[in-house]
Amino acid sequence: MSRSTVVVLAALLLSGCYKATVNIGGGGSPGVEHRVKAHTLIAGLISLNEIDGQSVCGDKGVWSTSSRHNVIDMILASLTGSIYSPVTVVVTCKG
Repeated sequence: MSRSTVVVLAALLLSGCYKATVNIGGGGSPGVEHRVKAHTLIAGLISLNEIDGQSVCGDKGVWSTSSRHNVIDMILASLTGSIYSPVTVVVTCKG
């Protein structure tokens, strides 16, 4: 195995996924989840797109939002040295 392969495997095995959730609630119950990709640069310092919960859920309203860095997001960030760092945003609409 080459040294670069070992470094990439070690980075993947030592990294972990994380999730941050904001519960808005305000009556009703959670409904449909929508997964949207947020594109960021320089480890998330510069956002390339905005996620508008109101446009995703429409008249129903937003129940909660969460941002997650899954394995695919971390692989893409590590391949680019965190210059490009995607984030998966989950918008849950009211039911």
